[in-house]
Amino acid sequence: MPDNDIESKPTVSVCVPMYNNSATIERCLRSILDQDGVDFEIVVVDDDSTDDCAAAAAALLRPQDRLVRNAPRLGLNGNHNRCLEVARGELIQFVHGDDWLLPGALRTLASCFDNAEVGMAFAPRKVETDDQDFRRQYGVLHTHFKGLQAHNRGRSLVRQMAARGALHNWIGEPTCVMFRRRLALDAGGFRDDVYQLVDLDIWYRLMLRSSVGFVPQELSVRTHTATTESARNLSMRRYWLDQLRILTWLTLDPASSASVRTLAALWWLPAWLSLLQAVVWGPQRWSSLKTFSQAPFREIARARRFRRALAPTR
Repeated sequence: MPDNDIESKPTVSVCVPMYNNSATIERCLRSILDQDGVDFEIVVVDDDSTDDCAAAAAALLRPQDRLVRNAPRLGLNGNHNRCLEVARGELIQFVHGDDWLLPGALRTLASCFDNAEVGMAFAPRKVETDDQDFRRQYGVLHTHFKGLQAHNRGRSLVRQMAARGALHNWIGEPTCVMFRRRLALDAGGFRDDVYQLVDLDIWYRLMLRSSVGFVPQELSVRTHTATTESARNLSMRRYWLDQLRILTWLTLDPASSASVRTLAALWWLPAWLSLLQAVVWGPQRWSSLKTFSQAPFREIARARRFRRALAPTR
């Protein structure tokens, strides 16, 4: 992906990957427009929506903001990479079209990057949902970390997560995370072959390559409904290889520490064997069984191909 060479670059690019968000996009954009204390642009990337959300967004954007429209549709992961491609800021803040920021979010997270070692910063978020099971399980995430501070060694956080199987996202969704654009591009952006855990996958790659800032204050609101992409992925079982792909990558990522590689390798076999449940109870059993049996070879080859495309690790 090219690194845009524009003379006057904003500090933060607030990227809004949008798809059929006509009911919520005004709330989302107004929460961004109300931010202060930092120079920012808004880049709305509409993924070939079929409703009128693009027109609603265009009516709210300032002259320095942009509305980009994809044709044909790129999908969730591709649209996030498109956002990274067209953004001009040094820092990236995603805000999904059905989420919104709380006052001071951009200013507060951007201040973490006064430390040149910090490549990613995150904060807790509020959750709006009628799904009480989801709220209980995923409402508060960061408390799983031990010794979380304002400034953390990224590899140390990854090691804690890898010790638990690297399956659980203790960081949060893109709306509660800010990161350096160049770091994300060098780390390969959003993979197109990881579905439910796509954000967790890129958080690992960013954390392995930088220090991580943390702000113990809710700075955004995440909406969870049955129509969100995450809920669709769960219902379609598209995610069944996600954990295996992440563990495979952690063992091969050139930025991984020896301890992270060891933990990922220890979890790899149990994760692979656990896929038998998806094979037995899922659809297309024979096709799934073939995928399962070939996974040890194909997933390693897949990770090696991805590694060859990465920028060299400093």
